[in-house]
Formats: sequence, structure tokens, C-alpha cells
Amino acid sequence: MKKSKISSIIPDYGDTNDPNVRAKYGYLEGIVSIIGNTLLFVLKLFFGIFINSIALITDAFHTLSDSGTSGVVILGFKMAKKPPDKEHPFGHGRVEYIATLIIAILLIVIGLGFVQQSIKRFIDLEEFANSDYALLIGVVVIISAVIKELLAQFSASIGKKIKSDVLIADAWHHRSDAIASIAVGLGIIGANYGFPLLDPIFGIVVAVIIIYVGIDLIRNSSNLLMGNAPDEEIVRKIKNIVRSIEDVKGIDEISMHDYGITKVVSLRVKVENDLKLDQAHEIADRIENSIKDNMNFSTIIHLEPKEIHQDKFASKMIIKNILEKQKEIISFHRIQIIRHGRSEDIKVHIIVDKDMSVGDSHKLCHNLESIIKNEYGQCNVDLHLEPCGKNCKICTFSCSSRKET
Repeated sequence: MKKSKISSIIPDYGDTNDPNVRAKYGYLEGIVSIIGNTLLFVLKLFFGIFINSIALITDAFHTLSDSGTSGVVILGFKMAKKPPDKEHPFGHGRVEYIATLIIAILLIVIGLGFVQQSIKRFIDLEEFANSDYALLIGVVVIISAVIKELLAQFSASIGKKIKSDVLIADAWHHRSDAIASIAVGLGIIGANYGFPLLDPIFGIVVAVIIIYVGIDLIRNSSNLLMGNAPDEEIVRKIKNIVRSIEDVKGIDEISMHDYGITKVVSLRVKVENDLKLDQAHEIADRIENSIKDNMNFSTIIHLEPKEIHQDKFASKMIIKNILEKQKEIISFHRIQIIRHGRSEDIKVHIIVDKDMSVGDSHKLCHNLESIIKNEYGQCNVDLHLEPCGKNCKICTFSCSSRKET
């Protein structure tokens, strides 16, 4: 694919998986954005005061807020490159989400303030000062929107290069300012031709954009801090990688923990029941290395034996019918039927009264084992007894429906 002109001017600092290299790209984007936004802020604020345009003054502070966001980007990459320590075993990447929340709250406060000022201007309409320059200033503001779009493309190009969601989000922040500047420029030009209401109207429009960006930043950052579900596309890629590994028989569960630059994926992977320990360890290593090479994620892998009969309704119903007839059993869960060659292991968790004695629990297990072997056939039985607690969420039945007689 042919590189864009923006991409071609981005320097090559090396391996983008290296936190120090990523930090260099983050600093570059942040510094360029801060310089560009600061110059545009001064330009917009000067012209806004010069012609007494509430929309342009609002847009100026919108541009200044972009500098704050870029400062957050620099801080985030600076903290993210710090190595893990005792208090932060997964690194410091989430600090950028916390800083982003602070910036987002400031954005909303700024936006609400400008809504109030724009409504006041709408009620007490004022003419532009130095209106002879309004047309020229409107054109200059629209040109500033082009500059903001170039900054957006610059940020997005670096974000794609190092696969950084933060930089891509910053690019959209630039783009929202570009859209707002176009609206402001058109409002100033329109006001110059006899439509002075356009200035406070576009002032409200820009303020609403600022508030929307703030709310969106809060939502995204909060989701990352609380631990949102992994993206469907990421889950699909992980499944394809794991399934491509020889001797993997299935995937039960995928969860992901986002720590900024560090992403940890937890997997439950099925393998053959009679697999030797060293073979299982080798499979886990292959999965870990493949995910690391393709997605740069760390992994926690739980290998479990393939349960041949786990989904067979008839086999489970035999066990369920046996358990339901036992008055000592309050409830049960997690029935597993696992084949080892020609033999089968039956595993089940059973809920009993918390006051049951050790002797009675041993007797119950012995009787159940005999009944299961008699009715199910030759098998190995592994029963795990658990004391009943109030409001147990794992019970198959409610307490009221399984009382002792």
C-alpha cells in the first residue's frame, strides 16, 4: 500500500512494541499537537476578541483543550514506559485513563460555561466589532480548520503505526475542533451578511461539541478502568490464533485485562485428556508465543482436559436423576464427564447442609459413589462437597425447593 504524505514524514524510531520507542512516538505527537494548538488558540482568541465573536472565543478554548489532551498523551506515554514494580505488577499504563478523566471533566465545565454565554448573547444580541474584517477572519478560521485536519491525520498516522487507541482518539479530538472551526467560520461570514444570530447559534453548537467530546472521553476511559469486555474482532483473532495451534481441541473462555500498553489475555484451552505434562506445557508455550508475536498481548493460559461427554444430555441426566433423589443434597452444579481412553471420570460439586458432620458427609459420598457406578456403569467418581450458604448464586435449585425431610 502506498504511504500517505503524512505517513512519510513520520520518523522511524524502531520496534513499536518497545515501550521506550512507543514513548518517543507519543512525545512527537503530543509536542506537535501542543505547538499547533497553542498557535491556533492565540490566533482564534485574538480575532474573537477583536470582532466580539462568542463562537470564535468558544472555539479558541476548544482548541486550547486539545493542548491539554495532548499533554495527557505525553504524560500517559511517560508513565506507561515505567517498568512494573511491587505496587504495579502490570505497569503504569492506566494512568493515562485517569488523566483523561480529569481533562474530560474540565471540557464539560468549559462547554457548559460557553453555552451560558452564548444563550446570554442570543438574548442580548450584540453586533460584531470591527465588522469590516469579519469576512477575512471567517476565511482565516476556515483555513485553521484545514490545519486541524492535518494535525488529525498526523496523530492518526502515528496511532496506526504503533497501534495506539489513545493517539487515534486524540486525532478525533483534533477533527472535532476542525468541524467546529468550519461552523464558526461560516457563522462569522453569515453574520457579516446580515445574520448576527448565527454567531451565538454556532457558539452553542461548538459548546455542545465540547461537552459531547468530554462525555465520550469519560465513557471510554471509565470503561477501560472498570474493565470492559474485549472487542469482538480481538476475540476473533485470538480464537483463530489458538485454533491454529496443533493439539488444541477447543476454547472455553477468553477474558482480557487492559493496562494501557500492557494487555493480559486469560484463556481456558481444551486438550486431550491423556496428554503428558511436558506436552501440555509445550502447547501452552506455543499459544503464548503466537499471541505475543501477532498481537503483543501477555497471556495466562489454563489447560483443561477435553470433556467428551460434557454436552451429551443423556449422560448428564443419569447423574442428575441420582443426585435429585438424595434428601441430604441441597443442590449440585458443574457436572463433568471426562473420558480417559476407555474409562470415564465423573466429577460433580454438591451443596449440603453446613452442619453436616464429617462422618455423615463421608457416608453420603460412599453411598453416592456406589449408586452412580451401579446405575451409570463402570466409572471413577469424584465428589466435591460444599457447605450451603445463604443466597448461594451457584445452586441449581432455590433453597425453598430443596429442604431436608
